[in-house]
Amino acid sequence: MPVQASVLLIGACGFVGGTVLSRLSHTHPSVHITCLVRRAEAVKELTLRYPGNVTTIVNNDPSLRFLEALAETADLVINAGCNDIPGICALLDGLAASHASSNGPPLLPQLISLTGPRSLIDLSQPMTGSQRPDSRPWSDVDDTAAILSMPHERIHAGADQAIVAHSLSRGVGTVLVSPGQLWGQGEGPCRIESNSAMYYAAIKARGRAFVVGDGSATWSWTSVRDLGDAVVFLAGMALVDGKRQVGVNREGYYFVRTGDLSMMERARAASERLDLGEVEAISVEEAKRIHPFGHVMWACGERTRADRLAQLGWTPKQAQWRLLMEEKGGARA
Repeated sequence: MPVQASVLLIGACGFVGGTVLSRLSHTHPSVHITCLVRRAEAVKELTLRYPGNVTTIVNNDPSLRFLEALAETADLVINAGCNDIPGICALLDGLAASHASSNGPPLLPQLISLTGPRSLIDLSQPMTGSQRPDSRPWSDVDDTAAILSMPHERIHAGADQAIVAHSLSRGVGTVLVSPGQLWGQGEGPCRIESNSAMYYAAIKARGRAFVVGDGSATWSWTSVRDLGDAVVFLAGMALVDGKRQVGVNREGYYFVRTGDLSMMERARAASERLDLGEVEAISVEEAKRIHPFGHVMWACGERTRADRLAQLGWTPKQAQWRLLMEEKGGARA
């Protein structure tokens, strides 16, 4: 990666963003990283952890012009924390302004933005906790057009499509990175646990591990550290000669996947770990009573295939989900 490369990272205090920062700083110590954070306390945490190549900027409510100006100074923006579409579009506007003369066709990758695969879930269909008979893995090569054409009301779908449309209109190359379930402990200085802690807390409170229906609904998964490595891998390619190998926009949707895991497998592993006995079957309504998004988290699932990363030569390293579930005594399941 070029010595003078500058990366703007949004979300450095989050579970994913903190891990991306750790991996990026370790892998490319010569790159200057600017982190935009909301909390003043985070400055001390990040400065202590990364005294050399990281600058921290605090702004609890950045304006669109502020985001645009900040992006103008970066060679690459990694968004692991902003879910606001106008905010992301402002970042794209800044990148377009600073790279207008150098980013002719084919477009080069300038924004890497984290998203998720829940656009694959059809919320109009009944959620039963069972794997649908017609379920099949989604490829980020063969199915990209379909993935980026899902109805806007689906989770992630509207945002993904708006980001790609604005990227194309401004002549900026965007990469969308979409992991499934995330396992393991994060490496950032702030948040180190994922939403899997919600299920762990719920089964401890009930005294029983549970699934919706038969628990055969299955999500693809990866470790948070492999996700961080995948983002850094793509960032490295974006800033060196491999940049033209990285697909962007309508060819820039990247799944990150290690394996597939059913809800029943999760429940049994957690039950064995906590010695809670037989797994309990609950209804969708009960799942919603436990958590407002319980039906989305525990009653459905989709499988993915990370074909684009495989074509570029990247593969995950951490393949044992149960070890990741239990590492360092983590309260995750």
